[in-house]
Amino acid sequence: MEIDLRLYGGFAVAAGTERARLEFKGDTLEDALVEMRRRWPRIGELLDGPGEGSAIFVLNGKALEPPDMRKKLNTGDVLSIMPFVAGG
Repeated sequence: MEIDLRLYGGFAVAAGTERARLEFKGDTLEDALVEMRRRWPRIGELLDGPGEGSAIFVLNGKALEPPDMRKKLNTGDVLSIMPFVAGG
């Protein structure tokens, strides 16, 4: 399967690009993340960062709240990943 990635903030820095095509085996969000961790280990470190919800996932323009790792993806989907930002 192939999806398009849009990466923001530290995720873009970790991958060295803001946009990428991700080819992976399987068809779930978890399968895509496994391949991202393999391809860009630093992204895995960011995803495993302090606390739950260290990233916001948006699939085809719709936020996945909360992200379900079993969510089925389709070829051509656009997955955006951005750091969760909080402020006061």
